[in-house]
Formats: sequence, structure tokens, C-alpha cells
Amino acid sequence: MARTTKIVNFSLPPETYREVEELAKQRQTSKSQLLREALTQYVVSERRWEQIRKWGEETVKRLGIKNEDDVDRITHEYGEKKIWQQK
Repeated sequence: MARTTKIVNFSLPPETYREVEELAKQRQTSKSQLLREALTQYVVSERRWEQIRKWGEETVKRLGIKNEDDVDRITHEYGEKKIWQQK
């Protein structure tokens, strides 16, 4: 029967290992499961940040932002537009 997982070996500082071990005991799970969950969350978070950075880069290009002064100007213009819409 084929294995459904891949084995990954890596080292941890002793203190981190102890913390993982203790947390796994508290959660009544294995160290492997705990680390799988942690790595999965990390990967999801990194992918989300990649999307946010991409959106930021696209927004900078679309609005022609070159420096902080442009950000201040756009923010000010947006604020004034909101004030006028509320009146």
C-alpha cells in the first residue's frame, strides 16, 4: 500500500522541541499532527500575504503612487469625497 504522506526531517532548538512536546500532550495529539497543523497555517498565511502584496502592487500602479506624498494626497482626496457624499 502506498504511503499517503511524505516524511520531512528537521531540527528544532531544545526549548522549542520541549514546547512542541508539551503542547502536543496538552492537546492530546502527536507532535507530528501539531507540526502539520502549524505548517499548514503558515502556508495559508503566506499565500494570503502574497495576495495582499499583489493587490498592493496593482493598486500602486493603478493609482500612480510613487511615494508617501501620493498616498497622503489620495487619502486626503478620498476623505474629502466621503465628507461631500455625507452631506
